[in-house]
Amino acid sequence: MLRLGSLLCLTSVLAVGPLAPGSASGRAGAAPAPGLRDLAAPLGLRIGSAIADDQVLLDPTYAATLARELDMGVSENHMKWQFVHPAPTTYDFNGADAQVAFAEAHGMAYRGHNLAWSRQNPPWLTGPFTRDQRIQQLRDHITTVVGHYAGRVAQWDVVNEAFDGLQDPAHDPWAVTIGFPEYLDIAFRTAHTADPAAKLFYNDYNLESANPKFDQVVDLVAGMKARGVPIDGIGFESHLGARSCNASCTNATLKNMLRAHALGLEVAITELDVALPLPATPQALEQQASVYRSMLEACLLAPNCHTFMTWGFTDKYSWIPSFIPGYGAALPFDENYQPKPAYAAMVATLTSPPKAPSCDAYPDRAAAQKAFASGVLGAPLLDPDGNGVACETVSYPVASTTAPTTVAPARAPEGLPTPVAPRAAPVVVAPALTG
Repeated sequence: MLRLGSLLCLTSVLAVGPLAPGSASGRAGAAPAPGLRDLAAPLGLRIGSAIADDQVLLDPTYAATLARELDMGVSENHMKWQFVHPAPTTYDFNGADAQVAFAEAHGMAYRGHNLAWSRQNPPWLTGPFTRDQRIQQLRDHITTVVGHYAGRVAQWDVVNEAFDGLQDPAHDPWAVTIGFPEYLDIAFRTAHTADPAAKLFYNDYNLESANPKFDQVVDLVAGMKARGVPIDGIGFESHLGARSCNASCTNATLKNMLRAHALGLEVAITELDVALPLPATPQALEQQASVYRSMLEACLLAPNCHTFMTWGFTDKYSWIPSFIPGYGAALPFDENYQPKPAYAAMVATLTSPPKAPSCDAYPDRAAAQKAFASGVLGAPLLDPDGNGVACETVSYPVASTTAPTTVAPARAPEGLPTPVAPRAAPVVVAPALTG
């Protein structure tokens, strides 16, 4: 997670009521409202959050909200080289161990992030080193870290933002010395050997719409699959803004997810947040809610998306205000742990999940393509048998049917400013990048 990618928005949502999620409705003896995890589980979805630092678990409100609402965790920093491998022969698992133990104690799964990146590396790794030494460093690190958590971490972001390393070779210890994409093959094979049960992901930003970056990622992972590299999925980071695209963007994300599906790969939303100009207005919060709804709908509609992660859950610990001045309020809970419209949007979407029209709802290919372009939710997504394929691959019936009503495009794209400094999460032990 290092950039702000293409942005999604779909529909307005209900306002948040006065009670906190999970609290009683005010009636004597009323049962607590279900948390997000309770709503997501029947849909086959893990819903989770990055955990800023092990010390935040000492905040009872933070810990209680995390455990009640979410069933997957990931460390913002403690599994990155800078923290877990601070010296050539030293590993420090204390911070990550605390988070994994918390997850296990509260019935949560855990993601590992990450095993190779061009950022947040310890000074000793800058070298110089030979190619053989680099390969050995990579293998030793991955074997040690993944082995330490074998059977306890369900998914790993094995390599993070590899294309940034190619553009900034001075900060990448792997691509130039070992070779690209050779170092990815080594990293994934090593991780699989260390824990064959863990699912292995390539993670990157700007994957939420049709663009050259996603084409590069598809080419990369398709080549890895062709070489027999054990890769299971692609992580869509999804650091977004509230006013940057129209209703067709949900379908653009779905189309990218289906391209991964065609390769036999899962996808995961791994680092979602939606930055707003500060102070956030009620209108901006509603726009933000539509983005959260849109991304969750895309994941629920895609047959290969079973993980939905936000990069934190409370604005109290968000990285954004420190590194993008004037922006923040990016998460579903505010700084006082009160739910925002984004939370209500997620509850509504999980309570009434979207259903995609099947391809036989359209009289011909042109009608399906028109519906897709104009933003009809999930169209075209499913063939008549319910399989996750694009309608243009389906032979249409001769009999005509009526195409669903199309949705008018929303406002023009509007992006966010470029971060003024390398991305960082607010952690206690040291300044740190997020990604």
